[in-house]
Amino acid sequence: MAVSELPGNPNAVWTVRRSVDDKYDANIVVSFVNATLVLSIGETVEEATDSGFLATAPTLGCAMIGDDSLLQVYPDGIRHIRADRRVNEWKVTIYFWPLSKRLSKSVEGPGGEIVYFELDVTGQLNEFTERRALPGEVLCMSLSEIPEGELRSRFLAVGVSDGTVRMISLDPSDTLAPLSFQALPSAPESLLLLEVRPDDNKGPASIHLSIGLQNGCLLRTTVDGVTGDMLDTRTRYLGTRPVKLFRVKIHNKDACENRRELDVSVVAQNRD
Repeated sequence: MAVSELPGNPNAVWTVRRSVDDKYDANIVVSFVNATLVLSIGETVEEATDSGFLATAPTLGCAMIGDDSLLQVYPDGIRHIRADRRVNEWKVTIYFWPLSKRLSKSVEGPGGEIVYFELDVTGQLNEFTERRALPGEVLCMSLSEIPEGELRSRFLAVGVSDGTVRMISLDPSDTLAPLSFQALPSAPESLLLLEVRPDDNKGPASIHLSIGLQNGCLLRTTVDGVTGDMLDTRTRYLGTRPVKLFRVKIHNKDACENRRELDVSVVAQNRD
């Protein structure tokens, strides 16, 4: 066991690989109130001085994107760190940042404005020219997984302070176009788009959106894979606290977890 003393109490911790071919994570990223510390993982755990991360700001999120690049999101912008340590940087106020680790990401700017970025085939991160304004503050977002055989996520689900969740297209022909929306009984706290395959793994996967509300309820709705319409919404009361949702692996397949329990219906369909 390796032990490394920290200079203070961290706000968040991530582990990241440097390449898609790496078997294990290579770095630990530790975010503090006003700084970021990157540790390298090896025989010992020590500070990495050439990580490309901005050390003088807190990190809101980070992940590997593409085959060998890293992305750091901090309050004042985004840093795209290439394998050769070249850094591209965008200055924009960030609040949320759902990320699809291959090609797509989006962030929320001031006043509920969504900015969309995409990684092209050369490994360059590009900002989409148009932005999408929403009728309220963005409270949470979730990107759908990239379907097998495709290069892009299809949908972006956005929870808005006006008490709605909105489905937005990421298709190249109508990027950021609104597809559908659903009114909610309470403000959304977290969202998770999840693809669920049939028990026998035959036939197309169905897309489900789990919606954690601030009043302690969990909503689960089916998303039409073509139109983006939200259908057949079901509600479950979990408690008095806001519901936080996380993506977890069950038998090497995705499932939805909140802080109290796993989504049993998803787990049941994902068992080998």
